[in-house]
Amino acid sequence: MHKCPVCKGSTTPFRDPQLSIMYHVCDTCQYVCKDSTTHVSAEREKKEYDHHQNTFNSTGYVARFQRLIETFIQPYKTEGAALDFGSGPGPVLYTLLKQIGFEAHHYDPYYYPDKSYLDHRYDVITMTEVIEHLKDPKSVLNALKPLLKPSGVLVITTEFRPESLDEFLTWWYRRDVTHLGFFNAVSMHALFTQTGFTIRSTNHRNTIVVSPTPSD
Repeated sequence: MHKCPVCKGSTTPFRDPQLSIMYHVCDTCQYVCKDSTTHVSAEREKKEYDHHQNTFNSTGYVARFQRLIETFIQPYKTEGAALDFGSGPGPVLYTLLKQIGFEAHHYDPYYYPDKSYLDHRYDVITMTEVIEHLKDPKSVLNALKPLLKPSGVLVITTEFRPESLDEFLTWWYRRDVTHLGFFNAVSMHALFTQTGFTIRSTNHRNTIVVSPTPSD
């Protein structure tokens, strides 16, 4: 029996006939993940990322991050230390944060693997289009939480999956071979409950802001 990597609940398998991929949907938290037999190698994953045109030459990409900063970061933090976790080959968000006065750091396992980011504590940590690539999102959040100051915010972007599995099977976002897991509001809530975060805000579509839950 395949266990949900978010809440360890039981799952139900279903097949994507178009892509010939098996998925598992959690019976409890509704998280959908690819079967491990369909995960691509690290070499294939990096090759896919190498094709991304996520640089300052893409005005739409830059504008998206500017909106993210204005809508989901600056209402909570306007200065301090920031970490762009999973920054990719073109760390646009990292650069924008530096430009507006944050002490910015970034990390990416393929492009910026320097782990000196672990030596700091942050007011803001961003994970933009990262969490859907993780085999075990819960363990990554558990590792990042000690790096976040008690009053800090973690900003996550990922496309929330359609509620219907029939709609999921026609959804564009599932087609990326490096995407391993897909959240909706229920599975997001479960993830943050499991890892000790409290939701501060969300647009219920692709962005969510959380903070460490205060200990009693």
